[in-house]
Amino acid sequence: MSNADATAVVFAVAAALSFVLPQRLRQLLVVAVLVVPLALATPAFIRAERSQASLRPSRFSPPSPFYWPQLNPALLRGIVANVPAHASVAIVNGELSTGWARWLGYVIAPRQLMSKPEHWTIVFGETPQQAGLYPTRSWRYGANWLVER
Repeated sequence: MSNADATAVVFAVAAALSFVLPQRLRQLLVVAVLVVPLALATPAFIRAERSQASLRPSRFSPPSPFYWPQLNPALLRGIVANVPAHASVAIVNGELSTGWARWLGYVIAPRQLMSKPEHWTIVFGETPQQAGLYPTRSWRYGANWLVER
């Protein structure tokens, strides 16, 4: 049956019911068909959404398929807190073409990750002086550093 045929059948049934059923009964039929299923399904939907929301990881935890040995949620929070939203951030001892670097760029957005030297730099696994940087300010997060030059 095509859509046009189905529409014609629905209109024919509606027209027939309008002659047979009184106005009050039609209203009850509409409530039974449209409102009752929504009323029955809504509580279960809300419970499912609430339980899924409690299982969602925090914004600073990596997505499940990635393993990032340098993962440091404190560093990510520090970048978001200290680096201005319009700034670019360079990476030392990291590669931009990897999946975790794309994820890192997603977490710190709208800040841009760059491979060239920038005012803000993330140093993985060594001190800023070992990386050849002489910062005006720096923050240490475990073995990693956030540097402002």
